[in-house]
Amino acid sequence: MDALTQLAGGFSEVLTVYNILLIFLAGMIGTVVGALPGLGPSAGIALMLPLTFGMPHASGLCLLTGVYMGTMYGGRITSILINTPGDAPAIITAMEGYPMMLRGQGGLALGLSAFSSFIGGFFGLAVLIFFAPVVSSYAIYLGAPEYFLLMLLGLSTIILLAGDNMVKALLMACVGVLVSTFGSDYISGHIRFAFTPELIEGIDFVAIIIGLYGLGEVFYNLEKRVRIDLGKPSFNIREYIPPASAIKESSGATVRGSILGTVIGILPGAGATVATFLEYALERRISRKPEEFGKGAIAGLAGPEASNNASVPGSLIPLITLGIPGSGGTAIMLGALIMFGMQPGPLLMIKSGDVVWAMIAGLVLANIFLLFSNVLLIPVFVNLLRSVQGHLASVVIALCVVGAFSLAYSTFNIWVALVFGVLGYLMKKADYPTGPFILAVVLAPLAENYFRQSIMLGQGDWAIFIDRPISLGIIIAMVVLGGLGMATKRFMKRREPAARA
Repeated sequence: MDALTQLAGGFSEVLTVYNILLIFLAGMIGTVVGALPGLGPSAGIALMLPLTFGMPHASGLCLLTGVYMGTMYGGRITSILINTPGDAPAIITAMEGYPMMLRGQGGLALGLSAFSSFIGGFFGLAVLIFFAPVVSSYAIYLGAPEYFLLMLLGLSTIILLAGDNMVKALLMACVGVLVSTFGSDYISGHIRFAFTPELIEGIDFVAIIIGLYGLGEVFYNLEKRVRIDLGKPSFNIREYIPPASAIKESSGATVRGSILGTVIGILPGAGATVATFLEYALERRISRKPEEFGKGAIAGLAGPEASNNASVPGSLIPLITLGIPGSGGTAIMLGALIMFGMQPGPLLMIKSGDVVWAMIAGLVLANIFLLFSNVLLIPVFVNLLRSVQGHLASVVIALCVVGAFSLAYSTFNIWVALVFGVLGYLMKKADYPTGPFILAVVLAPLAENYFRQSIMLGQGDWAIFIDRPISLGIIIAMVVLGGLGMATKRFMKRREPAARA
């Protein structure tokens, strides 16, 4: 009950006309920033940071966290409408939401994803409010061996993202690993495959997804003359609110995504991208109709969207209680706290508890505002797309070019996006899955770094992976889940002939 009392004090601080308008505008700005290719939480928070100078601390933090939450909502808009993820966590949304858009269910996909995002954010906030100190006290026991095994667990989901051809999936995963090795090595500083100075820091991941999904889709659609079924113009909001049947179908995935997203968000360095991929793999594994995934599966859309937004409050838990940022966005938030003269870590809740609880209350309001605003704006998004459909290829290419350029204000990333756009077109034409490639690009460098740190900690002894209770528990969990997955697959194969008979 003490947490509720503290939260009530935070609401008393936030519930002013000035703060309410500020939180609402922050959510809208975050939505726009999240929808634009090349931008994301880190860029959105960094852009808003100068505006907090001179603001009351509570108001400034509400502005930044509102933008943070808004970017998570916004990433799904361009993913669903034009298959161009605004940021990395929205990749899964594009994989399932865009096929729904192609068959005239774009409004349903936008509404369902907004609802799942709200539930995920609400669950993450509940954990942040009631269990932040408890959860963080256990998170500090995770070291490099545990993180390596978690990354290994994530990479093992390539099997689930493989589709019908395992060879193609493994080939694309190997290409993804190769791409991830470009640039300087995190441990030794050795530079690998840096043919130009721009590659010393590696290939920008956002430039990769802009090209692979945005430009690649445009090239493919221009060749196939694909036209999106948008139906007749309508601004009736009831047509875009998910029906009870869709909400019921997605409820299990939404709950699982909320839990997984919060847990993964707490782990420093993992973030929303890892959470969405793991949740998608989980839903595909337990689904009774795995063949629908990649073609507009409701569970494949709702679960990752919930985990995406749940990771925001989750990543704030180690920041508030330990002073450890759990993502790129919270790393900038850490700088903001220091700029405000606050001390992130165990003493933050003691010395600046009123400001922290006001920030959490602001996040609760932002999550509510974003649900209603995003649902109400769905007709605007869909009809806006209808109005530019004849020039859609030009619009998407322009967004991709501007987004790629904005990453480092360099034309190099435009060329990177173009190269991966051609690769994305060839992959789609030859029916090679993009999921394993992207998963390998994201997780391979993390797995490499944690593996080498683990071996250094163990002084070359591989027993470090089984000597620690938590890492041993993760290994056992991996074996159990793998066994359950194989048993489930066999069971479903046995049921198929029976069902046909």
